[in-house]
Amino acid sequence: MPKCDATVKNEENLNVQNGNKDLSFHGLLDKFASKEVDLEYARAPSKRQHLIPTTSSSISANQCTSQTKKKRKRVRGYAPPSQYAHLSPVPDRLGPNLICIFVGLNPGVATAKHGHMFANPTNLFWPLMSESGCVSRRVTCIDDESLPQNWDLGITNLVSRPTAEQSELSQEEMVAGTPSLEAKLIAHSPEIVCIVGKGIWESIYKFKTGRKLISSEFTFGFQSDYGFDFASANSKSSKIVSKPKIFVIPSTSGRVAAYSRAMKSELWAQLGNEIQLVRRSRQENVRESAS
Repeated sequence: MPKCDATVKNEENLNVQNGNKDLSFHGLLDKFASKEVDLEYARAPSKRQHLIPTTSSSISANQCTSQTKKKRKRVRGYAPPSQYAHLSPVPDRLGPNLICIFVGLNPGVATAKHGHMFANPTNLFWPLMSESGCVSRRVTCIDDESLPQNWDLGITNLVSRPTAEQSELSQEEMVAGTPSLEAKLIAHSPEIVCIVGKGIWESIYKFKTGRKLISSEFTFGFQSDYGFDFASANSKSSKIVSKPKIFVIPSTSGRVAAYSRAMKSELWAQLGNEIQLVRRSRQENVRESAS
């Protein structure tokens, strides 16, 4: 005898209450409907990804990725002279009637080992000089000895002792190097002094003024109205005081990445133009004297 609707509904409720796993006809339809919902989410990757919980494997992968990132190199602290006593200082490259003297901070380890200025292959000094017009051909560190004779250019340093990094020199040591540097510049009386590194100019400024150079008071390139006399020399033939032009460029060390290659090249080109003007002027004076 067929069951009435009320009887069927009561049996289904009883099955649910008793935990009976034998699903009714209506239960099968409910299960089928739930599977349709699952298929809908399967067709929608964005929804499916949103529902996927973070697993331990995904966390470990992120941790591995972060561990492979390059760590910032540790900055070295002050190194006493005894630490690099086995390295010899590099002689200055100077001579008479120089147009420009380049002032570096101090010899690096590669420079001291090779016996040539700015010898580290990562240093941009020689590539930038070659491109700038300061010289007429490509030059490298082995050309440092011929700079005075061939191009009327010289090189010296603020501090003579070698170290691996600038941080291994003390601030007091850098400031104290100013009088010796100034004496060399006065003795050779160049028309231009190129400071290769802002830190060198800051040390000179500190020695001359007794205070720190404020960033707002400084721009790279030719310095003007800096408030003190530096490397001025009295002419031997007259009472005229010769005061060199001061030109400051960023350090060419490969460790200094704060300034772009394009920015450095632009400053070097400006310096190269000035050196060429002086060189042409000297050549014209020689021709006039000979005629």
